[in-house]
This record gives sequence, structure tokens and C-alpha cells, in this order.
Amino acid sequence: MNQQPLVCLIHGHGVDATIWQRVDADLSAKFPVVVPDVAHVATHRSIDEYAELISKHLAAEAGADGQVVLVGHSMGGYIALAFAERYPNRVKGLVLFHSTAYADDDAKKAQRQQTIGKLNTVGAEPFIESTLPKMVAPDYPADQLKPYIDRYRTIPADALAAGMEAIMGRPDRTDVLRTASFPVLLILGKQDQLIAYDKTATLAELSDQVQLVTLDQSGHLGMIEEPEAAVQALQTFIDGLPA
Repeated sequence: MNQQPLVCLIHGHGVDATIWQRVDADLSAKFPVVVPDVAHVATHRSIDEYAELISKHLAAEAGADGQVVLVGHSMGGYIALAFAERYPNRVKGLVLFHSTAYADDDAKKAQRQQTIGKLNTVGAEPFIESTLPKMVAPDYPADQLKPYIDRYRTIPADALAAGMEAIMGRPDRTDVLRTASFPVLLILGKQDQLIAYDKTATLAELSDQVQLVTLDQSGHLGMIEEPEAAVQALQTFIDGLPA
């Protein structure tokens, strides 16, 4: 029987499960890995609804009481936090990968509302074409990013709008980290243009359970910008989890 913990990689907004391909391939050599895809879900309007979707997926993989290591990228981190808040006993470890436990401020919510309006009027392609370059460090090669833009421009606009609405409405979940009974890892990009590094890094001060790893050359997509360093950080964290 495989005693290694089940690892769940949850992708962020504006991409889909394929963003984890390199990480999935490397981690799967050592751990059982599941990579749910919620990019086409257009019926959910809250992060909690997405968390319930992940809960059902994981129950099918690990049983209703099986413990998992949640690795959530950006919106996936918000989903992982909601899951951990509701089902703390099912969490063996939690990784916020270019994600945060803070809620949006009013200015950010207004910006997201404008984005939802544009998604509903002009569709997904302009959003993907303008957003993905902001997801990487400023010096990330455009020719390496282009295949991802081409891939994700086909994500349905209504699904992107639904996800954005859920992100906008999420609550502050710093208490999940402050009271966590399980180890937590923050993997943050020093050059992240979407989530402020300095503010997000302060989450590591909430509890002795929270560790921080910085990817110095990464923006918001460390799994493709610095895949070796990202995999190493994840493997070290998972290997160090209590039995």
C-alpha cells in the first residue's frame, strides 16, 4: 500500500490544470498526485462552492476522511484555504503557491468588477492576452509565454467571469493560517506583479506552522518560470510532513 500522502494541485484563474504539467510529472515520480480542473466551471459564484467541488473530487480519490496535501495556485490557494477552513482534519499540509489569505480591498474589488464587465462584453481573448504577461516576471521571454496564451485564450468567458466573481467575494482567511494544526508553506515570487510579495510574505509571521520559500526570478507562475526550484520546495515540504 502506498503510504505517501495524496497531493492535490489546484490551478489558478486564467489558466487550467495543464499549468502544473512539469510539477505534476516530477512529483508523480514520488507521490500520488491529482490535478483537478475547474477552468470551465461557470456555475459557481463563491470560493466555497469551488472548495466543495474539490472536496467531492478528493473524496473519490482518498475517501471522505482521507488526508491530502493541498497545493493551491492563486485562486487555487483561495479554494484550498476554504477547504482547510471547512475540513481541517482532512488537510495534512497546505501550500499557498503565489496566493494569499488576505481579502481584496475595495480598490481591487472595483478593478475585478470592471474585468467581469469586459469578460461579459468582449470575451476571454483580450483578458488572457493582457493578463498572462502580467503573470510572469518582466524579463520572462515572450516566445516562451506565447504557447500558454494560445492555450488559455479558449477558456470560456463565462467561466472566467464566474471565477473572478468568486475571487472578488472571498473573505479574509488569515485565521486559517493563524490557527492551523497542519504545516503551511508559502511559495511566493519575488517579482509577482499580481500579488504583492512584501505584504503576502507577512503571512509567515502568523504562526510557527507557516514557512516561506521565495522564488527570486518568478512572477506569478513559478511552476513554469522556476520549475526546478518550485518542485524542490514542494518535495522538501511534503517529505517533512508529520507521519
